[in-house]
Amino acid sequence: MADLLFFLRLTTRRAGWMLLGAVFAVLVVALGLALLGLAGAVAVGVAGGLAWWLRPVALGRSAARYLEKLTTHEATFRILSDIRIWFFDRVSPLVPGRIDSGRGGGKGGTVSLRAGDLLSRLVGDVDALDGLYIQLAVPSLVALLTVLALAAVLSAVAPSVAVAVLALLLAGGLAVPALAERAGRAAGRQQVERSARLRQQAIDLTQGLTDLIAHEAVSAALAGAGRASARLGDAVRHQALVAAVGAAATQMLTQAALIAVLLVGVAAGADGEAVGPTLAIAAFVTLAAFEAIAPLPLAYQMLGRTRAAGRRLREVAETQPTVVDPAEPTVPPAGTDLRVDGVRFAYPGADSVALDGVDLTVRAGEKVAIVGPSGSGKSTLLALLLRFYDPDAGAVRIGGADLRDLAQDDHHARLGVLSQGTAILAGTLRDNLTLGAPDPDAASLDRALRIAGLDRFAADLPDGLDTWLGEAGVAVSGGEGRRIALARVILRDAPILLLDEPTEGLDAETERAVLAALAEATVGKTVVMITHRDAVAQAMDRVVRMEAGRLVE
Repeated sequence: MADLLFFLRLTTRRAGWMLLGAVFAVLVVALGLALLGLAGAVAVGVAGGLAWWLRPVALGRSAARYLEKLTTHEATFRILSDIRIWFFDRVSPLVPGRIDSGRGGGKGGTVSLRAGDLLSRLVGDVDALDGLYIQLAVPSLVALLTVLALAAVLSAVAPSVAVAVLALLLAGGLAVPALAERAGRAAGRQQVERSARLRQQAIDLTQGLTDLIAHEAVSAALAGAGRASARLGDAVRHQALVAAVGAAATQMLTQAALIAVLLVGVAAGADGEAVGPTLAIAAFVTLAAFEAIAPLPLAYQMLGRTRAAGRRLREVAETQPTVVDPAEPTVPPAGTDLRVDGVRFAYPGADSVALDGVDLTVRAGEKVAIVGPSGSGKSTLLALLLRFYDPDAGAVRIGGADLRDLAQDDHHARLGVLSQGTAILAGTLRDNLTLGAPDPDAASLDRALRIAGLDRFAADLPDGLDTWLGEAGVAVSGGEGRRIALARVILRDAPILLLDEPTEGLDAETERAVLAALAEATVGKTVVMITHRDAVAQAMDRVVRMEAGRLVE
């Protein structure tokens, strides 16, 4: 239960909404008890003068039910939003050091996550916590108050009936939910895990469809997704069976309680107790009370699913990042020169080093190209310059200051990065351009578009900069996406640029245009560029070569 208590503590910001929802939920049950109790009293003629109250109480219960649904769902949506932001804030520092990219194999403290699994935790596992408040906390509170209220009512109007009814009510409110939780525990955990696996396979299938088609592996991928779907269906069916049995057990206990009211009442009447008219009241109130405990078996049956989702979220959120800020960060230096001094580095769990005794100096305003075969350590060196990792030996410095002495935000604020992959997000062209510079003026936007060669492209769009680019930028070509990424870097106007294969995948004409744009955009800036294209390397001031983790001038 520690995981659930942890997430309940995260909900304190929404205590007002939660309390309001709980109040309306209690009011619904209270009005239900009053309505049926009053109906029973009117039916046996002991409260005929109160019959006119039936309609306003019934209308009040309906209004309270509406307000209860409104407030509890509002509280739930706000809670899920808070948890999702909390999780995202803790995942961000783990990328890429603790989120396995395939280099470390998930060893050495790295959480082995693929994009689909991480998305599953951010979306599916957070959604699985929706029952924590609305299905578990509120119904449990309502059921507890209902038992206490019923005990008070029955003890007052029919003491001899109270013991039998309360015993059955406790069986329905405690024993049945406990058995449902035990029966659904394993299936709930399997449902979370199998749902995550299916979501991951679906994402891999859609994102890797081109490669699957090229390797004629679509059928195999679809078969794997089908098997994952079937396994998830087994877990869902098991949960449905447990839910049906729990609901049936609660219904049987409800009927048993009504019979107990009649039998005990008749027996008490035979012993001379005046219980006749109160039997109808007791029967009606008992029905209302069992309505309050009816949701508990399903809620506790899903407890295993909720706990599994909570564990999966905390597993990632509590992982320590590979790099942390110093307790007292150094003031960022004014200089923009870069130095790599005797750096040695191996990825967590790797059998060999990625960098071995690398020394490199890039003067302020100098443009250096790094070339070499795949796997020689070029991208790793760039990752250390970004401080995604700290070196095992040696130091990486900017302006003479060791990166380990600087706050990461201060360091990243001075960098403009053009990675090998072009990330176009679902949004407008303006949204994608301003990711690194949220509030640019019109002149800066026009300059970035002109240098990147996007001015004509933007002018031809139906809504200009506010044109929607679609999921993953489906509305733009590869060359246009590369120019958008370049315009981002230009708009950021950082003094240090780190560029990883900026012309990868571009045709010769587009490459020349991008190089011309880079030449204008990098004037006066310190530039480190990874490339395997001769034309790109020749545009730099200096070229160095990497081989097997070592730097060769």
